Amino acid sequence: MVIESFIKSKGIPPTVREIGELVGEKTPGAVQGILNRLEQKGVIKREVGMARSIQLVNTNSQYAPHVYLPKIKKVSQRNVNDLLNIYNIINYLPVPSSLFPEGSDCFIIDCPDNSLSESGIKYEDVLVISRNYELKDGDIVMILYENHVLLRYYTHHDNPDLVILKADSDLLGKEVFNRNEVTIIGKLVGKYTKY
Repeated sequence: MVIESFIKSKGIPPTVREIGELVGEKTPGAVQGILNRLEQKGVIKREVGMARSIQLVNTNSQYAPHVYLPKIKKVSQRNVNDLLNIYNIINYLPVPSSLFPEGSDCFIIDCPDNSLSESGIKYEDVLVISRNYELKDGDIVMILYENHVLLRYYTHHDNPDLVILKADSDLLGKEVFNRNEVTIIGKLVGKYTKY
Protein backbone atom coordinates (compact mmCIF):
# COMPACT_ATOMS: atom_id res chain seq x y z
CA MET A 1 0.00 0.00 0.00
CA VAL A 2 1.33 3.43 -0.94
CA ILE A 3 0.40 5.02 2.38
CA GLU A 4 2.14 2.32 4.43
CA SER A 5 5.38 2.51 2.44
CA PHE A 6 5.37 6.32 2.66
CA ILE A 7 4.96 6.21 6.45
CA LYS A 8 7.72 3.60 6.82
CA SER A 9 10.17 5.51 4.65
CA LYS A 10 9.47 9.09 5.80
CA GLY A 11 8.18 8.57 9.36
CA ILE A 12 5.09 10.71 8.76
CA PRO A 13 1.76 10.11 7.01
CA PRO A 14 1.45 11.54 3.48
CA THR A 15 -0.64 14.54 2.51
CA VAL A 16 -3.44 14.30 -0.04
CA ARG A 17 -1.16 15.89 -2.63
CA GLU A 18 1.67 13.43 -1.93
CA ILE A 19 -0.72 10.48 -2.26
CA GLY A 20 -1.92 11.90 -5.57
CA GLU A 21 1.64 12.13 -6.86
CA LEU A 22 2.38 8.56 -5.76
CA VAL A 23 -0.69 7.01 -7.39
CA GLY A 24 -0.70 9.25 -10.47
CA GLU A 25 -3.92 11.08 -9.57
CA LYS A 26 -3.85 14.81 -10.29
CA THR A 27 -7.03 16.03 -8.61
CA PRO A 28 -7.22 16.27 -4.81
CA GLY A 29 -10.94 15.46 -4.97
CA ALA A 30 -10.24 12.07 -6.53
CA VAL A 31 -7.65 11.31 -3.83
CA GLN A 32 -10.15 12.37 -1.15
CA GLY A 33 -12.65 9.93 -2.67
CA ILE A 34 -10.10 7.12 -2.46
CA LEU A 35 -9.31 8.02 1.15
CA ASN A 36 -13.02 8.18 2.03
CA ARG A 37 -13.53 4.66 0.65
CA LEU A 38 -10.47 3.34 2.53
CA GLU A 39 -11.81 4.91 5.70
CA GLN A 40 -15.29 3.40 5.16
CA LYS A 41 -13.69 -0.03 4.71
CA GLY A 42 -11.74 0.40 7.97
CA VAL A 43 -8.30 0.35 6.31
CA ILE A 44 -7.37 3.86 7.52
CA LYS A 45 -8.64 6.44 9.96
CA ARG A 46 -8.16 10.21 9.96
CA GLU A 47 -8.52 13.16 12.33
CA VAL A 48 -10.78 15.86 10.92
CA GLY A 49 -9.02 19.16 10.29
CA MET A 50 -5.56 17.85 11.12
CA ALA A 51 -2.82 17.67 8.51
CA ARG A 52 -1.02 14.35 7.99
CA SER A 53 -3.44 12.52 10.27
CA ILE A 54 -3.86 9.29 8.26
CA GLN A 55 -3.38 6.20 10.42
CA LEU A 56 -3.35 2.64 9.14
CA VAL A 57 -5.80 0.24 10.76
CA ASN A 58 -4.68 -3.34 10.33
CA THR A 59 -5.97 -6.12 12.56
CA ASN A 60 -3.52 -8.71 11.15
CA SER A 61 -0.41 -6.67 11.90
CA GLN A 62 2.62 -8.12 13.62
CA TYR A 63 3.29 -4.67 15.06
CA ALA A 64 1.93 -3.42 18.38
CA PRO A 65 -0.96 -0.97 18.06
CA HIS A 66 0.34 2.56 17.88
CA VAL A 67 -0.65 6.19 17.57
CA TYR A 68 1.25 8.99 15.89
CA LEU A 69 2.28 11.87 18.14
CA PRO A 70 3.45 15.16 16.62
CA LYS A 71 7.05 16.14 17.25
CA ILE A 72 7.22 19.91 17.50
CA LYS A 73 10.10 22.31 16.86
CA LYS A 74 9.74 24.65 19.81
CA VAL A 75 7.59 26.41 22.36
CA SER A 76 7.65 30.20 22.38
CA GLN A 77 5.52 33.17 23.40
CA ARG A 78 4.33 33.35 19.80
CA ASN A 79 3.06 29.79 19.47
CA VAL A 80 2.20 28.81 23.06
CA ASN A 81 -1.54 28.80 22.28
CA ASP A 82 -1.11 26.98 18.96
CA LEU A 83 1.72 24.47 19.45
CA LEU A 84 0.39 22.04 16.86
CA ASN A 85 0.17 24.46 13.95
CA ILE A 86 1.48 22.96 10.74
CA TYR A 87 4.60 25.16 10.73
CA ASN A 88 5.66 23.94 14.20
CA ILE A 89 5.30 20.21 13.53
CA ILE A 90 8.47 18.45 12.36
CA ASN A 91 6.87 15.03 11.84
CA TYR A 92 4.65 12.43 13.50
CA LEU A 93 6.29 9.59 15.39
CA PRO A 94 4.66 6.23 16.12
CA VAL A 95 4.40 5.36 19.81
CA PRO A 96 2.67 2.42 21.51
CA SER A 97 -1.00 3.17 22.07
CA SER A 98 -0.80 1.25 25.35
CA LEU A 99 1.48 4.00 26.69
CA PHE A 100 -0.14 7.01 25.06
CA PRO A 101 -3.79 6.36 24.19
CA GLU A 102 -5.39 8.08 21.24
CA GLY A 103 -6.81 11.46 22.19
CA SER A 104 -4.36 11.89 25.09
CA ASP A 105 -3.31 15.29 23.68
CA CYS A 106 0.43 14.61 23.83
CA PHE A 107 3.30 15.96 21.77
CA ILE A 108 6.99 15.15 21.48
CA ILE A 109 9.80 17.68 21.83
CA ASP A 110 13.58 17.63 22.23
CA CYS A 111 14.50 18.47 25.83
CA PRO A 112 14.77 22.29 25.96
CA ASP A 113 16.31 22.60 29.42
CA ASN A 114 19.11 21.03 31.44
CA SER A 115 17.94 22.13 34.91
CA LEU A 116 16.77 18.61 35.85
CA SER A 117 20.00 16.88 34.78
CA GLU A 118 20.56 15.50 38.29
CA SER A 119 17.15 13.83 37.95
CA GLY A 120 18.27 12.19 34.71
CA ILE A 121 16.68 14.56 32.16
CA LYS A 122 19.25 15.99 29.75
CA TYR A 123 19.39 17.93 26.48
CA GLU A 124 19.86 14.70 24.50
CA ASP A 125 16.48 13.35 25.68
CA VAL A 126 13.26 13.35 23.71
CA LEU A 127 10.24 14.17 25.89
CA VAL A 128 6.56 13.32 25.66
CA ILE A 129 4.42 16.10 27.13
CA SER A 130 0.71 15.76 27.88
CA ARG A 131 -1.49 18.84 27.65
CA ASN A 132 -4.39 16.95 29.21
CA TYR A 133 -3.20 16.67 32.79
CA GLU A 134 -4.05 16.80 36.46
CA LEU A 135 -1.11 17.99 38.50
CA LYS A 136 -0.02 16.61 41.83
CA ASP A 137 3.02 17.45 43.94
CA GLY A 138 6.21 16.03 42.43
CA ASP A 139 5.02 15.99 38.82
CA ILE A 140 7.48 17.33 36.26
CA VAL A 141 6.01 20.13 34.16
CA MET A 142 7.17 22.08 31.14
CA ILE A 143 6.68 25.79 31.66
CA LEU A 144 7.15 28.98 29.72
CA TYR A 145 8.67 31.70 31.89
CA GLU A 146 9.49 34.97 30.17
CA ASN A 147 11.13 33.63 26.98
CA HIS A 148 12.48 30.43 28.53
CA VAL A 149 11.06 26.93 28.23
CA LEU A 150 11.93 25.12 31.44
CA LEU A 151 11.32 21.83 33.21
CA ARG A 152 10.38 22.00 36.88
CA TYR A 153 8.98 19.89 39.70
CA TYR A 154 5.50 21.11 40.49
CA THR A 155 4.39 21.67 44.10
CA HIS A 156 1.08 23.12 45.22
CA HIS A 157 1.24 26.40 47.21
CA ASP A 158 -1.21 27.32 49.97
CA ASN A 159 -1.87 30.63 48.21
CA PRO A 160 -3.95 29.83 45.06
CA ASP A 161 -2.25 32.68 43.15
CA LEU A 162 1.20 31.12 43.60
CA VAL A 163 2.89 27.91 42.49
CA ILE A 164 6.18 26.32 43.55
CA LEU A 165 8.36 25.17 40.64
CA LYS A 166 11.67 23.62 41.67
CA ALA A 167 14.70 22.58 39.62
CA ASP A 168 17.77 20.53 40.50
CA SER A 169 19.94 23.58 39.88
CA ASP A 170 18.30 26.91 40.52
CA LEU A 171 19.84 29.23 37.95
CA LEU A 172 16.89 31.64 38.12
CA GLY A 173 17.17 32.10 41.90
CA LYS A 174 13.42 31.66 42.12
CA GLU A 175 11.13 28.79 43.09
CA VAL A 176 7.84 30.50 43.94
CA PHE A 177 6.07 31.96 40.92
CA ASN A 178 2.90 33.96 40.52
CA ARG A 179 0.52 31.91 38.34
CA ASN A 180 0.15 34.75 35.84
CA GLU A 181 3.91 35.00 35.17
CA VAL A 182 4.31 31.36 34.06
CA THR A 183 2.43 29.24 31.55
CA ILE A 184 2.31 25.53 32.29
CA ILE A 185 2.61 23.89 28.87
CA GLY A 186 2.04 20.36 30.08
CA LYS A 187 3.12 17.45 32.22
CA LEU A 188 6.04 15.14 31.39
CA VAL A 189 4.60 11.66 30.75
CA GLY A 190 7.42 10.01 28.80
CA LYS A 191 11.11 10.25 28.01
CA TYR A 192 13.31 8.63 25.40
CA THR A 193 17.02 8.64 26.21
CA LYS A 194 19.82 8.12 23.72
CA TYR A 195 22.80 6.13 25.00
